[in-house]
Amino acid sequence: ATQVLGLNPRSDEGMSFLNRLSKDNVAQLVVLELAQPTLATRTNRDPINQVCIANTHLYSNKDFPDVKLWQTWQLLQELENFVLSRGTNLPLIICGDFNSTPDTAVYDLLSRQTVHPGHPDVNIATNDDIPNVLPDAMNITHSFQLGSAYQTVLGDEPIQTNYTAQFKGVLDYIWYSVQNLRPLSAAPIPDEKVLTRHGEALPSTEFSSDHIMLISDIQILSGGSR
Repeated sequence: ATQVLGLNPRSDEGMSFLNRLSKDNVAQLVVLELAQPTLATRTNRDPINQVCIANTHLYSNKDFPDVKLWQTWQLLQELENFVLSRGTNLPLIICGDFNSTPDTAVYDLLSRQTVHPGHPDVNIATNDDIPNVLPDAMNITHSFQLGSAYQTVLGDEPIQTNYTAQFKGVLDYIWYSVQNLRPLSAAPIPDEKVLTRHGEALPSTEFSSDHIMLISDIQILSGGSR
């Protein structure tokens, strides 16, 4: 983090930044190859035979929206470097628990490639204990054109993907590169009567997690064909 911001990690400012940003969150990345690869043809000289899938779990504390945005931005920067090093037509899926509702800067960054400078998540009150860890909002960008699978298929995000006694809302997403992937379906989210059949909230004896599983069939668009 301090290298990105050009800070000395041993300075007071550098230590303050590290204390704010250093969390135990990770991302995983895998490139899958098709079991039956498509051969090149005259009309499709560069067929898509691989898919890049990233999975992550962002920091959960609601009082750290700047840290979640930082984590998302850094993940996208790393994915840009990785995907572009393998060509420009590698399909990308980013999924996981983003601990961010659709009104957050994290959602805006993923869906719109940028964040509005006036968004509250980039204008949190700072002091000696809460340093401003984000660069100028105009620099928080990425080059991917991403869509949300559930929003695309259903016309909106589901009512909830996380259902606990303290919180009920959307925190989980399946993002996809729109130029070479198309979601065909999205598994329905159980209604509240089903979710509360064995308790007032999740997890329960029927649902082992407080998060609801997201499932989508996604089609590869190769060479303009579907």
